[in-house]
Amino acid sequence: MAYQGKFITFEGIDGAGKSTQVKLLQQNLNNKGFDCIVTREPGGSPGSEKLRKILVDKNKYNWSNLSELLLFFAARKDHVEKTILPALFAGKIVICDRFTDSTRVYQSQGKQDLSKLIELLQSKVIQLDPDLTFILQINPEISLQRTNSRQEGDWRVSSLSRERLIQVINDFSDLTKQYPDRCFEISTETSQEESAREILERAMEILE
Repeated sequence: MAYQGKFITFEGIDGAGKSTQVKLLQQNLNNKGFDCIVTREPGGSPGSEKLRKILVDKNKYNWSNLSELLLFFAARKDHVEKTILPALFAGKIVICDRFTDSTRVYQSQGKQDLSKLIELLQSKVIQLDPDLTFILQINPEISLQRTNSRQEGDWRVSSLSRERLIQVINDFSDLTKQYPDRCFEISTETSQEESAREILERAMEILE
């Protein structure tokens, strides 16, 4: 798909500092004269934001893994059509907090049939891959501490055992082996400034 902009995504467990680094990258690129928009998943378009509310309240609806997966892709399709692609075709840099890689990690749950369905939906329905993905990594205890201190805890992390959380961290790390051309791990246990500097340097490699 030919477009003038660039699509950059941030992945990793909650509490790793994605929201902070998304904002810092936007600020740093704006300072360099780039036109950026920031968006998120689930959400990012009016219809997708409505689906986000349904997905976040998972306990109320008790979705099966398959139902939840399909809702994520419905939200993603609307997000891509209404927000991401128009910005990319306008030559903007789109910075997105989560995309399909999060679905690969959280919704597949290691099940081969769901993994195959995710790849089928991604290739035939979404038909858009990031140009660059930052996978933010952090100690699981720090992640739990940060998410539990928030007024609105994240349903992905708060419902996970420590063992499952470690598996999720490892699954995110494995993405760098599956997609080495676009996925890069960034430790956020250092200072915010140091992580932001590393992210900016990597982003500039695809922008210059």
